[in-house]
Amino acid sequence: MTTLNLQISIEKINYSRIKEQDINNSSFGKVFSDRMLVADYRDGNWQEVKIVPYGNIPMAPSLSVLHYGQTVFEGLKAYRSPTGKPLLFRPEANYKRINESAFRLCMPPIPEDIFLDGLKELIRLDSDWIPTQSGSVLYIRPIYFATDESVGLKPANSYKFIIISCPVGAYYSEPVKLIVTDKYIRAAEGGTGAAKCAGNYGGSLLADKEAKQLGYDNVLWLDGKEKKYIEECGTMNVAFVIND
Repeated sequence: MTTLNLQISIEKINYSRIKEQDINNSSFGKVFSDRMLVADYRDGNWQEVKIVPYGNIPMAPSLSVLHYGQTVFEGLKAYRSPTGKPLLFRPEANYKRINESAFRLCMPPIPEDIFLDGLKELIRLDSDWIPTQSGSVLYIRPIYFATDESVGLKPANSYKFIIISCPVGAYYSEPVKLIVTDKYIRAAEGGTGAAKCAGNYGGSLLADKEAKQLGYDNVLWLDGKEKKYIEECGTMNVAFVIND
């Protein structure tokens, strides 16, 4: 199968799980579509790009990503147009950002055709999973991680890139209550705050847990140096209306 300039090996699925799911009313990140895209990097080259049935991947306990967190990811959405056509919102920006994150973690760049052409073909094949109900979308999660079977502390030589997707409704069903914290920081100058890497999110979980214990939905983060400038919320952008 050819998508623009990219050759993709497509494995047929024997059975679709979509009839077992209510894709218009799915909890965030718990139900996944039938297929996933997989591409491996090793020996200095990208290998065959595949679209295969969604499923588990083999993983050795010595896998370097488990020990040193060399992994980055993205998040974007597919929508259904009034005519039923699948639509993606600015995937080029996600492609640019995942490679900026990869650079920060000493990971080789993902080729544009693997990310963009592979993404478009995956969504074309799984387009039935895009919800039809207003407010529901198909959330897409590209993830890129080190796969060396080694516990030596160094950039890996092999990597795996995967794209999965899941139908989702609104992340929050009601208005959101936020708490401003100066106890923890999300990012600091010279750190990895600008990269979308897994460790940034793992480090935010305690603050999020404590916020929920106090009756809030999420944390509004302040800058790491002076703790007086608002940076972001953990799950969304923040906008302010001043002197309206």
